[in-house]
Amino acid sequence: MLVAAVALAWNVSGHRLLDPDEGRNAEVAREMTLSHDYLVPHLDGLPYLDKPIVYFAATAVLMQLLGPTEVAARLPAYLATLATIALLVWFARRRWGEDAGWLAGLAYGTMVLPLAYARAAIFDSTLTLCTTAAILCFFEERPIVAWTALGVGALTKGPIALALVLVAVVPHALATGASVRRLFPWRGLAGFGLVTLPWFLVVSLRHPEFPFYVFVRETFQRLTTSSFHRTAPFWYYLPIVPVAAFPWIVPALGGEGWQSWRDTWRARREPAAREALLLPFWVIVPLLFLTLNQSKLPQYVLPLMPAFALGAARAIVTRGIATATRGYAVIALVAGVGLVALTRWLPAPLDLTPAEKAAIPPTAVALGIVVLLSGLLVRMGALRGAGRLTIAGYAIVVAAIPFVSGPLLAAVGEDRSSAAVAGATAAALARAGDASAVLGVAAFPPSLPFYLGRPVAVATETGAELTSNYIAQYHEQYRAAPGSPLVPAGSWREVLARCPRPTVFLATANNRDVRAALGAALPLLAADNHYAAYGPCRPQPPGAR
Repeated sequence: MLVAAVALAWNVSGHRLLDPDEGRNAEVAREMTLSHDYLVPHLDGLPYLDKPIVYFAATAVLMQLLGPTEVAARLPAYLATLATIALLVWFARRRWGEDAGWLAGLAYGTMVLPLAYARAAIFDSTLTLCTTAAILCFFEERPIVAWTALGVGALTKGPIALALVLVAVVPHALATGASVRRLFPWRGLAGFGLVTLPWFLVVSLRHPEFPFYVFVRETFQRLTTSSFHRTAPFWYYLPIVPVAAFPWIVPALGGEGWQSWRDTWRARREPAAREALLLPFWVIVPLLFLTLNQSKLPQYVLPLMPAFALGAARAIVTRGIATATRGYAVIALVAGVGLVALTRWLPAPLDLTPAEKAAIPPTAVALGIVVLLSGLLVRMGALRGAGRLTIAGYAIVVAAIPFVSGPLLAAVGEDRSSAAVAGATAAALARAGDASAVLGVAAFPPSLPFYLGRPVAVATETGAELTSNYIAQYHEQYRAAPGSPLVPAGSWREVLARCPRPTVFLATANNRDVRAALGAALPLLAADNHYAAYGPCRPQPPGAR
């Protein structure tokens, strides 16, 4: 478990913040540390109400202690993952014994998706902590604690926290004959209100449009329309879930046959069946909800992963260490050979940088060898009755990823971050003096203001470049505010011609007309696959024109 915890945090600062999400979230937290406004998040000086406050506030506190670094931006997700592991250890130990507790924690810490998002400056690991606490506390008949956890979850990522939990626990109660009414005690609902309402009311008083935005735009329309450009086929999560829960999904699902599930369902109203049915209800009904949701992303299924960890622990301790090991050995053989063979068929139509293409083959070979070794250890442990060997075989697959993927993550970070452009821009601004400025021409690299440590003005029609649906929807209102970073779309030409102060101009890499105009007047500072920086322009002395 200690090795898994180290692996989760290994090289957490080894790659740059990935745009758009990590860069934007880190910048919101950085601005919070400067303004000391822990109620209304801000991005580029404008209210950022796309997400609630918990993750931003936690990151801002860490930035006060550690400085505005990549580690501080990602640390809340890591700590939330460790807390989720602790919850699973507590629950499984109570239900199935001490070994099962550690096994459940180890399983969650060595799954693909929890590993990926324990190292990402986004909200889903914290949301998963809250939804896991709520579901387990509902099952343990501690609804007041459960509703408090739901309140924190709602302040982390909005009403989705309520939906993911209630669509699991309410059908489970109905199926097992438990009292649905006991899930909604007035003291629990009061606790939820005490956690969420003060912040909601304060923000609504400051920004009266907020209730409509959060309930209609960010919740109802996100669930029912394709306006957020995150639509995907109904089968979208079918290939994602097995990879996300690998390798522990194999013992979690392999321990039960069809006849066993049928018998459990027939006995669903008996007390012993409540536990067995909790885990499938935790996965199947929320997965159906997420499938019907018009907005789909891989991390949306992260709150389902604790169920697989508990399922694997329960199957192994109740059915024996050999549970599904033969099937896992076959899967590991196929996956390992496929990863090693990836070096031969990699030249597929993938949009990769040269550094990414160079880093993939050695990473794939190393992971392929680890997966093959994993299958061998799991099967050998089962045949010899060596439970620790089997458990180690499962765990090494994901625990090895951070140690062998450093060069690949660094290459991805360089491609998906504006750190390189920010470095060249910062050097040019330092030479130009304190009066210098940065102006994006329909361009706003989300991590750029974080790495520059300063706001970035944007010449824009809609404000969509800031990757904030809230700012884009109310851009006219905020464009008119004093000192707004949103300036008229065509004003950059006047700034370029007059140059009232030294200014670095940014353009998207594929905006040929703007780049041609900037390149004709200014030197190119830096360019990558996404953005290009030019300048700075030099103010002309009086009378020179």
